[in-house]
Amino acid sequence: MLTLLKSLTRVIEFLLSVPIWLIRTLTVGIAFNPRLGPLRYVASAILLYVLLAMVLVYVIAPIRGLIGAQYQSAQLRYAAERWIATAIYDSERNFVGTFDPRLDSQRDINYTGRAIELDGYVANPDHKSIPVRVVPEFYWQCLTYHEDRYLGGIFNPFGIDLLGVLKIPYSTMIRSVKERRIAFGVGGSTLPMQLARVIYKTPPLANESTWEKIGRKLSEWWMAPVIYFELTRGGDNTPLKQWAANHLWLAQRTGGAPLHGVEVTSRIVFGKEAKDLSIAEQFVMASAVNRPIILLEGSERLNAVRQSRWRYLLEVRATRCASALLSDEQQKDVLFELVNLANGPPDPVVKPALEAAIETNAPEFLERARANPRIRANVLLPSARLGLREEMKQAFGFDWRNSVRSITTTLTPKENLELRAQLTQELALLHEKWKNRLSPGHVLNPKLLQNGGVIMPDIVVVAADGNGRIIRYFENSELAPYFGSANARDPQTGQYNSRLEGRQIASIGKMISAIAIANQAKDTINTLYIDSAAPPRGLESCRRNGTLRRGRKALVVFACSLNRPLEWRTAQIPSADLMSITETLGFNMPPTPDPLLATPPSTAIVRGLITGSPRRVHHMAGIILAALTGNINKPVQPPTLVQNYEFTTDEARQQFEELPKQTVRPADIMRAKGLATIRSFLRAPFCYSHNRRHYGTLRDLKDWCAARRKGVDLHFAKTGTAVTEDPDATTDTWAAGGIKFTNGAHYTYVVVVGTGSATQPFARNLHSSQLVQPLLRILLSDLEEHALQNPPAVLAERLEEQRSPATQQSKRRFSIRDIIERNLFDSP
Repeated sequence: MLTLLKSLTRVIEFLLSVPIWLIRTLTVGIAFNPRLGPLRYVASAILLYVLLAMVLVYVIAPIRGLIGAQYQSAQLRYAAERWIATAIYDSERNFVGTFDPRLDSQRDINYTGRAIELDGYVANPDHKSIPVRVVPEFYWQCLTYHEDRYLGGIFNPFGIDLLGVLKIPYSTMIRSVKERRIAFGVGGSTLPMQLARVIYKTPPLANESTWEKIGRKLSEWWMAPVIYFELTRGGDNTPLKQWAANHLWLAQRTGGAPLHGVEVTSRIVFGKEAKDLSIAEQFVMASAVNRPIILLEGSERLNAVRQSRWRYLLEVRATRCASALLSDEQQKDVLFELVNLANGPPDPVVKPALEAAIETNAPEFLERARANPRIRANVLLPSARLGLREEMKQAFGFDWRNSVRSITTTLTPKENLELRAQLTQELALLHEKWKNRLSPGHVLNPKLLQNGGVIMPDIVVVAADGNGRIIRYFENSELAPYFGSANARDPQTGQYNSRLEGRQIASIGKMISAIAIANQAKDTINTLYIDSAAPPRGLESCRRNGTLRRGRKALVVFACSLNRPLEWRTAQIPSADLMSITETLGFNMPPTPDPLLATPPSTAIVRGLITGSPRRVHHMAGIILAALTGNINKPVQPPTLVQNYEFTTDEARQQFEELPKQTVRPADIMRAKGLATIRSFLRAPFCYSHNRRHYGTLRDLKDWCAARRKGVDLHFAKTGTAVTEDPDATTDTWAAGGIKFTNGAHYTYVVVVGTGSATQPFARNLHSSQLVQPLLRILLSDLEEHALQNPPAVLAERLEEQRSPATQQSKRRFSIRDIIERNLFDSP
């Protein structure tokens, strides 16, 4: 026991003597040693700097990290949230781009290019980065090899590298001699320090003064321990790896627009996702940190710099990673790939179909769109990106950016842009034709908005396939009115409340009357409905506003959208039945302060006083089409722009799966025995004629009646015009319907031109026949072409049968158009 006590005492004495000896050596032996002469001052400065560096790394850094993380961690997490970019893919899984930062914030995304003060918090200009799901391992290894080799080790335990700090005096001396002036040296920029630059947008500048550089370095030392502590809590450095993969600057196009993060940069530079990068490509990405890839060509001098930098990245930095991190066998393959890449920096990768769409529709943005994913998405999906944002907001609220990593849309940008160009041209013609009837300050031509001081009503043209996937989407408003009115969205969450929707659906409501009447199985197209304002003659035409009480055929009533006779008939249906159908479809009865004075359901439905978004109307058309095409028991989902979500977390996926799906089974609101009646009533606006004269609200599209058009099996629709208390003051014009082609392809659509407000007209004496029908004709022609190019699988099988060896003996080949137009087989 005594021996153990003696040994312990000697150890304590030794430990106490070491710092005393060290202090004595530094002071008496060096600093105050006259034998060293003037060198003692230099030695003292060196020793003092080493001591300060050690205190900074081993004392100040851990204390600062521990304390700072307590009150700054929330800001760091919020900064990371604001950096999140959501990737957009088209229906063929081609990378379209990312959402504009202007679209994905409740209030404070900073795209101004300067720091701004927000509620006591300084929001620095944002970059946008697609978060990686799994950090590419060789990217991380090469990155730490180049930028922070001792991360988490004895020389850099808390985010500040001791050797890097000690290097600064030496590099300062070398640079000062070289530049013949005092030039502060470089060194010691660990990954946490580089992330601090990203957060506060303080990268090194070419014209940075010495004192500015010193101030920047001190601020980086101040923040680095906090970042390191926050991103390595519990010994898990996964968050740190993710930040390093998501937020470091890796590439820029000529003139600016930097790309941050492996995920978005790999899509632009190599045309693939980060998980698909080869080892060589991962090394190139890691080597580009602090030496970003220059994406586009420019002047002769810039091209030389671009080529020189690319070769340096591959031949020096990436090659060093290969030599240091790989086995001999792996090195051979990676070095071979690096040699093949060294010919020149790759041009930004855009899929041919997307590049053709940009070149055709926005050639002035082609170069910028190639290298900038935000501009690319803005050009390829000018209105659909707003709709996508709104659909995600309705699911997740303003927090959608934290829930959705990427989104695959149902659209093909090239085809959608072609339709957009046609609609825009038609709107310009409509403006010239009807400008004298437009309200002051209102226009229909989108190009006139550039002049300022004018207002354009909402223009909505949307079509979906038989599965509810939207394939055509055109809107002129940044508020995505297809998904609902702005005043029906919660300002706190961004989510839509259909009960607050104020847009009246006008005579589109007669679709509900058709369903309710058909369910009673009493009426035919020849059933007479009492019209209290019938004309003395011409009961088979669309004449109205007479003074007689006469019976008019149901076919005429629906073809001509006559209110009074249909109100008379609908009033005979129990109100509970009408309310059940209306509520199931998601429409609202007009509000009233006194229930005793409420508008009867029959009147509200027939006159279209009920309210709903264009998406609700579109959904109703899809439900009717499903029933009329033999799918009365199949649940029908609301039309959607989203083909597939990729969620950021399992919790986000679960949240989405738990949302009400709002699907409606046609059998829940209509009976099978009434389907023939519904079909007859709703095809009448196209098809009704008497004495060789065509009537009906869609008579200008009579050539689209299924009985008159080859290749069309079924086509139904309803139009409507909403007005204020002044019957000539137009607020909304509507058309909605569905079409089934002979090859089995079927679509639904909705077209709206209007303000959505019952008190704000945009025109006088303009109706759906004058505004909506020209747009609908363009849409129908486009859908016909889409049906030809995208036949259902059954058509493809039958087409293959037509090309079987037995059939080929006739040496006759049939195109899809031939088969449809010549009806070579029965429709499915």
